[in-house]
Amino acid sequence: MHYKHCCVVDAKGFYKDYVLVQTENEEQTVVGYTMQDGDMLVDSETTPDRKLHAGGAGFVKPRWDAETWVEGATAEELAAWEAEHPDPVSLEEKREAKHAEISAASQAAIYAGMDVETTQGTEHFSLTEKDQINLTTAKNEIDKGASVYLYHTDDTLCRIFTADEITAIAQASIAHKIYHTTYCNHLFEWIRRADAAELAGITYGAELPEDLAAHMQEILTQAGAVAETEAVT
Repeated sequence: MHYKHCCVVDAKGFYKDYVLVQTENEEQTVVGYTMQDGDMLVDSETTPDRKLHAGGAGFVKPRWDAETWVEGATAEELAAWEAEHPDPVSLEEKREAKHAEISAASQAAIYAGMDVETTQGTEHFSLTEKDQINLTTAKNEIDKGASVYLYHTDDTLCRIFTADEITAIAQASIAHKIYHTTYCNHLFEWIRRADAAELAGITYGAELPEDLAAHMQEILTQAGAVAETEAVT
């Protein structure tokens, strides 16, 4: 004798109940539930996710669609249900939480650093606050006329870096920081204008909406031109 759990759905696939099914000699018996005309069993270890409030995940009227659960409620039914079950967290609170999430992710991305081509090949340089201070100090010494400077890549011993290497690392760090700071700023703008549904899909690394992506590219292009001018002078 074997037991398993199943979902009961009606003839249209709408969820009705979650039951225990007993199998003996290939004959199935539903325990504690009387199957109605049109009812079907769907093998499932869990019940379909139910929506708890407006903006939440899950279904108001789960319906089995051959291979997966889908929302069976009409647009009018959803609107009425959500009006009766408002989201306990305000949109402004969601925006504040998303802002903090994106800010932390941006800082982590900056701190993670970047790869730079040096005389030793491709080397990685972290860019924590301490690293930024150390790199600024190194670049200042090069700007004063030093031809070499003692520095190090991630998890390696210090070595002598040439002036050109220090300059390349410094320029790469500026570009790295500008990119992530600018991207983060545009995500903040997206957060400010997004509704609750759109807000949930905003993550660090997500593709920006078309207008914000175009504006970001324009800013980065201008920042690159400024950096090149400063390098020449």
